[in-house]
Amino acid sequence: MTVLETPRLRLVPLAERHIAAYQAFLASPRAAARGWASMPHEAWRGFAAMMGHGLLRGFAPFVMEARDDGRTVGLCGPWWPDGQKEREIKWNIWPAADEGKGYAHEAAKAALAHIFGTLGWETAVSYIAQDNDRSAALARRLGAVQDGTWTTPRGTEVRVFRHPRVAG
Repeated sequence: MTVLETPRLRLVPLAERHIAAYQAFLASPRAAARGWASMPHEAWRGFAAMMGHGLLRGFAPFVMEARDDGRTVGLCGPWWPDGQKEREIKWNIWPAADEGKGYAHEAAKAALAHIFGTLGWETAVSYIAQDNDRSAALARRLGAVQDGTWTTPRGTEVRVFRHPRVAG
């Protein structure tokens, strides 16, 4: 089981111990603002689907854990569910207190090295909602450039940010 290390984070496989933090995030006003609000049982099912993605695709996003105290910080990593046009690197920070501290940037750099190195991807995108300027700024900070838009199977138009290939 792959674990990625950064100066402040451990990126670990999804595990049952992370579900409560995911449920809390999806019950938060921040998740509601993104249109992601879920009841606890819905969040549990969504988390289980991400774990199943790993079995079906051979890769899945990692959970970010703080190295100093082990708390769950968020999610970052490779993602390509059925119906999605291209392979993606996704990220989100779960506790509001951990936003704006550079954790997503730190995790995404490690995840991109894994994606292009270990997984051997030739390209990766991030699908970012039109109004999510913070996430778009992070994509740009990682070197990604906007490469048009894509309309999801649910009919939502998102910006496509294409990441430069990095050494793994």
